Amino acid sequence: MSTFDVHSPRSSYGEPTQYNTASYYGEPSQPPPTTVLMNGYHNALNSQPVEKSPYNYPKPTNPQKSTLRNAHDPVAMYLLTETAMTDSTHYEILSLEEVEGLKKEHKFLSSRLNAAKGNLALEMKLRDAAMSLSKLYTTKSSRASREYDVDSSPDSRRSFLGPDGSSPDKTEEELAQSTRKCEELAKEVWNLEQRVQQINNRLLEHTAGILQMTHKGLKKNLQGNIADTPETLASPNMHGSMHDFDERSLYKPIEEMGEAYGSEARNGRGLGSAGLEAIQDTERRLEYLSGRLRNMILQSNPDSGLAPIPQPSPGQDPNYPTATCEAHLAYIEEGLDMLGSSASGGLSQTRGVDYDHEQLEEINARLYSVVQQSGIPHAQTLPPPPDSSQSDAAEHLAYLSAGISGLEGRIDKLLEQKSILTTQIQQQRELNSKSDAERDAHIAELVEQLAHVRKDLELSESEGQQSRAELKQALEQLKVLQQELEGHKEEHKMENVSGAMASEKEARAHAEEEVERLQSIIQDLERQKESHAEAHDARARAEDELSRLEAHVDELRSQHTTRTEELTAAHSQAQAEITRLQGVLDQTQGEIDAKIAAAEAVRLEHLQSQADTHAEELASARAQADGEIAQLKETISQLQSEVASKAEAAQAHEHTTQQILQLEETMQQIRNESDAQIKEATEARTQAETEVARLETVLGQLRAEVEPQLKEAVEARTQAEGEVSRLETLLYQLRADVEVLESQFKQATEARTTAEANATRLQAELTEMEGEVVRTQTELTMAKAELDGAYGSRAQRAADITANPAIQREFDALNTRNLELAEELAALKAGKPGSSDLQNRVDALQKELRETVDDYEAMTKASIEFEKERERFESVIDALRDRCEQLETQLNEERISWMGSGRDGHYESTSTMVLKNEFKKMMRDTRIENMKILKSEQEERRRLEAMIRNLKKEQAILNGKPGISPSIPTQ
Repeated sequence: MSTFDVHSPRSSYGEPTQYNTASYYGEPSQPPPTTVLMNGYHNALNSQPVEKSPYNYPKPTNPQKSTLRNAHDPVAMYLLTETAMTDSTHYEILSLEEVEGLKKEHKFLSSRLNAAKGNLALEMKLRDAAMSLSKLYTTKSSRASREYDVDSSPDSRRSFLGPDGSSPDKTEEELAQSTRKCEELAKEVWNLEQRVQQINNRLLEHTAGILQMTHKGLKKNLQGNIADTPETLASPNMHGSMHDFDERSLYKPIEEMGEAYGSEARNGRGLGSAGLEAIQDTERRLEYLSGRLRNMILQSNPDSGLAPIPQPSPGQDPNYPTATCEAHLAYIEEGLDMLGSSASGGLSQTRGVDYDHEQLEEINARLYSVVQQSGIPHAQTLPPPPDSSQSDAAEHLAYLSAGISGLEGRIDKLLEQKSILTTQIQQQRELNSKSDAERDAHIAELVEQLAHVRKDLELSESEGQQSRAELKQALEQLKVLQQELEGHKEEHKMENVSGAMASEKEARAHAEEEVERLQSIIQDLERQKESHAEAHDARARAEDELSRLEAHVDELRSQHTTRTEELTAAHSQAQAEITRLQGVLDQTQGEIDAKIAAAEAVRLEHLQSQADTHAEELASARAQADGEIAQLKETISQLQSEVASKAEAAQAHEHTTQQILQLEETMQQIRNESDAQIKEATEARTQAETEVARLETVLGQLRAEVEPQLKEAVEARTQAEGEVSRLETLLYQLRADVEVLESQFKQATEARTTAEANATRLQAELTEMEGEVVRTQTELTMAKAELDGAYGSRAQRAADITANPAIQREFDALNTRNLELAEELAALKAGKPGSSDLQNRVDALQKELRETVDDYEAMTKASIEFEKERERFESVIDALRDRCEQLETQLNEERISWMGSGRDGHYESTSTMVLKNEFKKMMRDTRIENMKILKSEQEERRRLEAMIRNLKKEQAILNGKPGISPSIPTQ
């Protein structure tokens, strides 16, 4: 993690706080003092509608110290990007699970923070109300002590403070308690804000770290080999066409800067002062020309006696601003006449040659600065211009030709680079279109596969629904067969054991076959379900693949768009640079041609005689002066037209002055009318004061009449307080009754628990008895099977008897003997009581089972009755609680209504009424909130109790089925 100091945007109480990231993920820093927190949060809550932005937007009152961000400035954006990447090098990179966890925690903490702020606002309102009431008690008690020391009794003063004179102390206690709650909530809000700030910082650092990691990979264009950053503009590419490109030309547009500076200078002036500025500019030019002319004349003839340059007079007429220009023009004409009459031809020729030489030096210096500031790397370095003291015009001309040749070479290279960039852009567009076509074909194929998978899935789902319907029908048939089997058992339980066992075997075999069929159906359904699950997984994988490919296609499209924009920007930038250099070259070529022609003219004039040269020079100077004079006259005519327009502006100004005078007259009339109205208002105020005095007199009379009513109100208040105390006593009794009912409820719950334990024990005994019965039935079945194995089945014996009449007769005899022996055995059993123990035991078990079932039914009925009784008691308790809350509400409202009343019970102040209404509203809202919470808790408790009861009933039914449903077969 980085250890840079991080400034939080703004805390909730309006002051920016500074933290260190080292403390974000460790122990939280110590909170500020509680007074600072309370004041800050109070100010923040009071100024909540005017929300302050955490960002530093430029405002007139808050000037921005740094320069404004310009996204079109490549140098600034590149420096900002590199600085951000360097600063975010050591930031922590989180996993996806950690990021999701932090976002969930941020959402949860934000909800908690909003709830805590809402509670803090409510508690602060309560604290402010308590504070106002405390101040009200203080001021009222002091005022009452001053006013009623003579007129009032101690009882009336005590009634103002309360029934026992303890209301101020109670108010102070409430104020202290509310202050403590506010401090606790303020600390909680501060801690939540700290944690939210920590999570925000971790997420922001994670985002910065991810962007820093992925930025390097996004900066390179692997297909086009085109650099996107300033440092890669100078690197060689595969074509070797970027060796002579200087990126400094992209960052130093001298002409554009000059034009921007000139436009800013022009825009900074006012529109109304354009004419005056033009006149002043003309004056400066004329003064400069006058100075040059004076210097030339003094150098050629120091004793010429030329007058000094005219200066503007301090008392110049503002309506005639061209007087100075005309004076300079007259001075220039006089100087030209003196220059024409002078005979110093050689000196003027020398000065003309020197002037041309200086012009050549200036052109060479400009050419050198243009070449140095063009910003083309790997170009041949142009040497500095030759020294003016050690070179002649030929050297300067050679330097100019070399510079022009270098510029032409650079322009050719730029044109070559332009063609290369155009070719690369076209190739990149073709590659992108080809890759887009391939991706579209692949996506269409995937979409078609997904459609087939969806059709297969729909078919499998329909087959699954049919299988579910068949399984449901089979389960219903199985239930019907089970019911038929149970009915068959009940119908044939009185038949002989062999017939019952045979039918039971057949039914069981049929049931087993049905079960095997259903199991095979279930296995088929499970296989179909597995195939459906595989199809569903394949569909999910196909959808995931399709979404991944769509995201990849979108990413490739965005990259293609970005690269195309970058190539277009580079192309346009190169085109602009070429255009600029061509303009510079044309301008330089024109200046050089002009200077070469001038130099050739000077060289030819130097070969002529001095007299001819002097005459030609004078003629050219006079022509130049005439041209300048003509230009100056045109400027003067323009200035005169501007002066005329200014005269019109002066007329408009006079018209405006007249309108102002009219407005002043109108304002004077309005002032007179307002003075009359003020006089009338003063008279009305005097009448109102008289009426107020009269009303005060009437008010004093009314107060004297209200005194008995006030005493009656005090007595009524005493009675109301007695009623309140009685209601409180009744409330305490109701609460005692509720506690008694709760104790009875606990006892009933314990009795119910004991009964359930007994039922569980009896259920266990019944299970043991059922096991004994089953064991006996098994022994009987085994005995019957042994008899069948020894003597054959009934059908076999009947067939044998039918085939052999002797055997039939013998069998009849044996049957008769068997009946006799059975009668003797029955007689013996009747004679011996000890032989009937088994039957007695079975009867006892059946009797005990019936008694257990009856007891269980009785317990179930008692439990149901107990639940009904408990619900009735709970409704009574809720009604009593509601009644208690209504009584407490009435009591609080009665206290509040008598809280701020003074000697004049019906004349409470507006602030007291507002505070009372606000306090009643807050108490009502708090009570409604508490009631909602209590009702939700009661509903939840009832729901859980009903769920527990249902679970117990289901458990009791499941445990009681084996002991009630099976019937004991009779022998």
